Amino acid sequence: MTAPQRFVPGQPPRPRDSDKPDLDSPEQVDRMVRLFYDRVLADPLLAPVFLEVARIDLDTHLPLIAAFWKKLLLNQPGYKRHMMAKHRAVHHREPLTGAHHERWLVLFHANLDQHFDGPQTDRARLLSARVMNNLYRQLSGG
Repeated sequence: MTAPQRFVPGQPPRPRDSDKPDLDSPEQVDRMVRLFYDRVLADPLLAPVFLEVARIDLDTHLPLIAAFWKKLLLNQPGYKRHMMAKHRAVHHREPLTGAHHERWLVLFHANLDQHFDGPQTDRARLLSARVMNNLYRQLSGG
């Protein structure tokens, strides 16, 4: 049985890359988060926000972000923080603009495209766009 294809209006279904794992286990979600933050921390727009403005400690931050995605993708308990409050605090120190949100989403999707494939990966794409849209709307007052 093959995995259902992601529906994109006006586009034919894309073939699955069976050599790439799906985000269907805690280990793959951990890997996704690590690979994504490698991109973020190398990015000239986002790295300063994470390292200088938010001053994240990767040893603390990455497990929290992984728990967030495990909750969304795998229905695992464990993430109990209020994401909006943390981002609002960063936004007050340095405004997070549309450019920041767009870059985050581009990097997130590029990470998924390069390393993962499957129904849960498609779900991560959809959820990430929703999360980023909600975050931007809340922070920008729109």
